Amino acid sequence: MSLPPQPIFDAALSTEYPTLERTSDALAIETLVHLFYADVYRLSISILNDNHEAEDVTQETFIAAATGLDRFRGDSKIKTWLFGIAINVCRSRIRKLRSRQMLQSALESLHFLRPRQQTPEEAAERTETRNQLQKAIQALDEKHRLPVILHYIHDLTVPEIAATLGVKPGTVYSRLHYARKKLHALLMQANAPPYL
Repeated sequence: MSLPPQPIFDAALSTEYPTLERTSDALAIETLVHLFYADVYRLSISILNDNHEAEDVTQETFIAAATGLDRFRGDSKIKTWLFGIAINVCRSRIRKLRSRQMLQSALESLHFLRPRQQTPEEAAERTETRNQLQKAIQALDEKHRLPVILHYIHDLTVPEIAATLGVKPGTVYSRLHYARKKLHALLMQANAPPYL
């Protein structure tokens, strides 16, 4: 890890906490964790309202701080810098949670679209298949999962998906093709009929 070209970090740290001296990058990060872990955790839980998510965000924040230490320029206090990183990580986490919730809602709505009355056996089979499909879609990474949701559940065309995601139509076609192959393989492994 490269350090700032001037001892800005050291100066900022010693200004805020005069008794501290940094002797290595590892010590600097250890010091940051020791001083600010509770603050970053409290910020994260106040945004996400979930202990486990807040713990993950806090850890990701300090990992990001460790890899971005060379970008700290001393324009703000160290705590403010860490809070900025934590807020960005929280935003990313919220986007992922919303995507999962949207998928859950869409898949649940599919359950109610069946046109005729189901027998108990059909209903049980449909529920099992729906659960397997949901697991398979969740196993996709976000860039492949979102086009599947938008195309097959919300009936968007490829150009509409491209505009929504800010990518080219060719990229959407490619992602849908990959996602279909992946989902087919996952559903076959689970002995579920492929729906896509």
